[in-house]
Amino acid sequence: MGLRVLTRHIKIDLLAEKGDICELLFSQKRAQRACRLFLSYLKENGGCTRSEMNRFAWDLQAGKIDPSFKYSRRRFYGMLRRTLMTLGLIAIKSRFVGSSGPGLAPERSRKKEVVDKYVPVRQPIQKRPPDGLNLVRLAWVICKRWNDEFVGAASS
Repeated sequence: MGLRVLTRHIKIDLLAEKGDICELLFSQKRAQRACRLFLSYLKENGGCTRSEMNRFAWDLQAGKIDPSFKYSRRRFYGMLRRTLMTLGLIAIKSRFVGSSGPGLAPERSRKKEVVDKYVPVRQPIQKRPPDGLNLVRLAWVICKRWNDEFVGAASS
């Protein structure tokens, strides 16, 4: 086996070993941790409005979400939100909310049926990964991990 083939197998194995989606998307540990906190927030609430994301960013900067961890609001918007939006992993979609408004932000407490929310987007991918070690395979792995994180085993 040649050196080139050996390094290719090692890279594929390393790609398969990554723990979660945050480790694939971000190389810095602080960004990974902030991404995990944000994704768990998205899972708990099923999405968030712009004002809820703003409040989350301020709380993350103040250390209210995790007392041992602070992450600046500017980096949150510039790195995390922009990366997730650019890759199409989250999107702003109109969602129906009941008129009583238990999930609405305080400024939206009036009767409102449809609210724009940041929601995770299910990625349409094939069941089998593409061959080789290339950009298409990396995109497939990212989308597969994203679907496993938010959709569960139903996407496989």
